[in-house]
Amino acid sequence: MSYDKDNVNKLFTQFKDKYVTVDLRGNYQSEGKVIAIDNYLNLVLENENGIETVKGGNIIFISLKED
Repeated sequence: MSYDKDNVNKLFTQFKDKYVTVDLRGNYQSEGKVIAIDNYLNLVLENENGIETVKGGNIIFISLKED
């Protein structure tokens, strides 16, 4: 099986370029615009503090923010 870095699960790509709230382990939460996502659910978020990376293994829940 070959690996294609651009072949991201279509369910995950629905979050690309959208504003989300991410619930994390340890009762933490993060918000921002998803600028990158991969098949491991690793996220790169852009928020008021700059660029933030979130490891997919720490994510409990992702929800789209209403405009």
